[in-house]
Amino acid sequence: MKKHKNRILCMGSINMDLTMFMERLPEPAETVATDNFATYPGGKSGNQAVAAARLGGEVGFFGKLGDDMFSKELLAAMQADGVETSNILIEPGATAGVAMIRIDAEGINSISFTPGANALIRPEDVQEHETLFEQYGFLLITAEIPADTLFAAIRMAKIKGMTVVMDPAPVPKEPIPRDIPPMVDFIKPNEIEAGQIAGIKVTDNATAIECMKALREMRFQNPLITLGKDGCLAWNGENTRKFLPPDVEAVDTTAAGDVFLGAFTAALSNGREIAEAVEFASVASAMSTTLKGAQTSIPTRSQVEEFMRQERKR
Repeated sequence: MKKHKNRILCMGSINMDLTMFMERLPEPAETVATDNFATYPGGKSGNQAVAAARLGGEVGFFGKLGDDMFSKELLAAMQADGVETSNILIEPGATAGVAMIRIDAEGINSISFTPGANALIRPEDVQEHETLFEQYGFLLITAEIPADTLFAAIRMAKIKGMTVVMDPAPVPKEPIPRDIPPMVDFIKPNEIEAGQIAGIKVTDNATAIECMKALREMRFQNPLITLGKDGCLAWNGENTRKFLPPDVEAVDTTAAGDVFLGAFTAALSNGREIAEAVEFASVASAMSTTLKGAQTSIPTRSQVEEFMRQERKR
């Protein structure tokens, strides 16, 4: 198949989210009752793939699922949003990843996670599907897969001339090999992950800027540090800039970071400059917090663009 420079290949986790909404999160050893439970398609990479597809990208996925009912539901959900799933490998006898999510009245969440088949994708799978990387221009990848597979995919992407967008969540326990940062065109940690990678605790704007400088010194090319309701600190190739999100009433922040990165990559794939892509992603991310669920909360490109038009009129 001919390579398309604007197509996005997503790699990482696909999970089923088992979600409870409650007045407050329980303390250790405490039980808090609620009658509000739902299942939602999720996983950081699954969310990012759907976000990129809804927000204007042409998206394919490379990963692993099992042959259980959750895996079948997750495949169907991604296909319904136009994500190409023919390169998702099925591991017989394995199960999909599962995330158990609790969300309080202010939209703050607490998450526990088991990877299931996500943990079974290997560097050998990357090598065996080398030609797949020739068909896409962007690799959008998260760290919810084995670290050696993560690094193998990034190396393969650069051999094939792809733009690499990395979500380092969760931060790999293994040291990041020295050859990896220069291969990563964009890295988007949140403030906690940025601090773990750079060794600088982010507590305010000044420490966030110091953390940005440290990531640059590690040779990450264009870091983006998301700061929750305080916006995003971005390196645009020349300097650091702060982007603030629109003011919205948040009810569920579960997939906000994933929506941001999916929207950002989709915008880049459509030829937008970094600042434009960050602004677009900030609005999409904020809009996603106004609805419950992970993939169920992701807006479409037309909805985001209409929101931005209305904001400019104010």
